Amino acid sequence: MNTNHIAKKPVHRTLSSIWPHRLLAACTHAGRWLALALVAWFTLAAQAQTTATATATVVSGFVVAYTVTDGGSGYTEPPVVTLVGGGGSGATAVAVVANGVVTQINPASPGSGYTSAPQVIISAPVAEPTVLGVQMIPLVTIHGLPGDTNQIETANSLGAGTVWVPLATVVLTNTVLEWYDRISPPGSHGFYRSLLLGAGGRPTPGPRFVWLSAGQFVMGSLTNEVDRRDNEGPQTRVALTRGFFVGRYEVTQGEYLSVIGANPSGFLGDTNRPVETVNWYDATNYCVQLTARERLAGRLPVGWAYRLPTEAEWEYASRAGSTNRFSYGDDPGYTQLGNYAWYSVNSGGTTHAVGGKLPNRWGLYDMSGNVWEWCSDSYGNYPGGSVTDPQGSGSGPGPVFRGGCLGDDGGNCRSAYRDSGAPGYRGDRIGFRVVLAPSQP
Repeated sequence: MNTNHIAKKPVHRTLSSIWPHRLLAACTHAGRWLALALVAWFTLAAQAQTTATATATVVSGFVVAYTVTDGGSGYTEPPVVTLVGGGGSGATAVAVVANGVVTQINPASPGSGYTSAPQVIISAPVAEPTVLGVQMIPLVTIHGLPGDTNQIETANSLGAGTVWVPLATVVLTNTVLEWYDRISPPGSHGFYRSLLLGAGGRPTPGPRFVWLSAGQFVMGSLTNEVDRRDNEGPQTRVALTRGFFVGRYEVTQGEYLSVIGANPSGFLGDTNRPVETVNWYDATNYCVQLTARERLAGRLPVGWAYRLPTEAEWEYASRAGSTNRFSYGDDPGYTQLGNYAWYSVNSGGTTHAVGGKLPNRWGLYDMSGNVWEWCSDSYGNYPGGSVTDPQGSGSGPGPVFRGGCLGDDGGNCRSAYRDSGAPGYRGDRIGFRVVLAPSQP
């Protein structure tokens, strides 16, 4: 289980060990005698979540059977099964889960033309709801966003066999909500906790995404910036009025394959490399299909969708609060860029697995180099002055792409550098990353 800021990490202590430090007082509230006013915030040890593995058997060109080699753990729903390689196509399979473990993989379609066994890729377990805290007082304080849905649960004891019973479901109308147990008889429960279900205000897409709060920044570059291009001005103050999730990494070949069912990339050998040789339509379609899949699985609240970032969102994420050429500083001689980016000096002419270099200050990887990244809006001149939630001119030569790539010099990897291309162009140096954001009003 992931924890929020209330509990930074799991604490494994017996109740007797925390009693002397946490016993605050016995009190009376609304006629209830509370033997313990214990505000002991901690989290229960999380159940390990590991990814299942399996192998496929091919007979006469058809995938006819699967063998689970490791059932994994922590599965709350059947994972997605994807087949890679083997020379054929069309084979699909469905996983069966029992008690958190993948027990079987059943063929759905045998496909055809397989000359060897394809690699079986099983998606990782879906993250469990966030546990906000446990306390021995029937007053639960919940922090979040308006619209967040939380479930209050109660238990009589703590331990390996603890049974948590749902008591109430509450929806935040502000950033803080205090919920007092007026449902249960006095003294009938010993512990309370709150689970963030994520079905209301904000989804919980997992560790491969970073939440960026609404904010302001200056888009473009100063006229004296080293290697500046004319289309990077005039500098424009941008206000982004809504927060959004952004992919921590560029979309990988494996992720693209799991959604679209094909891998168009030219640089193969590792499905953790960024997907490339995708045009703007391909990238946009991926977002549409990913949204549909996650919504069908019940993991995406109404009103949220995956999409490409706007150019303004992309630069906001790339700068990570800085005003320099790069998020880590100006670096006029590009002496540090190799620590953060795969580019012409160190790439060896190929893409590399995502996340192999240092992230920027907001935890985002490969914002410089590896592959160019498509943005949602068309290229246009900056207006100058101040703008709110810009989405491009819509009349430019084509969609914008950002970030530089494996074959570029350092100047093209700066946060302000911008270029564009025809929406139908496919190249082995252009990929994308996605954002998850509220749908446009």
